[in-house]
Amino acid sequence: MTQAQHNKQVVETYHYRLWRDGDLSAVDVYWDPAAAARITGMAEGGLAAVKADVERYWGAFTHVETRILHLIAEGDQVVLHWETAGDHVGPYDDVAATGKRITMGGIDILTLRGDRIVDCVSLWDGLSVYDQLGVLTIG
Repeated sequence: MTQAQHNKQVVETYHYRLWRDGDLSAVDVYWDPAAAARITGMAEGGLAAVKADVERYWGAFTHVETRILHLIAEGDQVVLHWETAGDHVGPYDDVAATGKRITMGGIDILTLRGDRIVDCVSLWDGLSVYDQLGVLTIG
């Protein structure tokens, strides 16, 4: 197995363990404690931002489904194109529960060292999410 294939397998296992199975321990298992992370909408970086993003999502959504649309790897980097859906049952940032089912999509660019994520840029379509939640006023 090449390094790229191994890294794709690590990212796929991590993604499904966290976002499909709701196993929050996956963050501690797959992220290096000193990892850098830049996530759309999050002011802080690093592992604290990852955990805050996960807690924010799981506190607001249930009946979560996720799928990997594309998984591309070269060397120590993996590009993960994902889509996740869930029922909005709790506060999400300043948005009270709406009961709506929303779908969000994004792309994560991950760098791995061994079996651990050491760097991540996570870009997701927040505008679409807030539109689906009915809180956008455009015009």
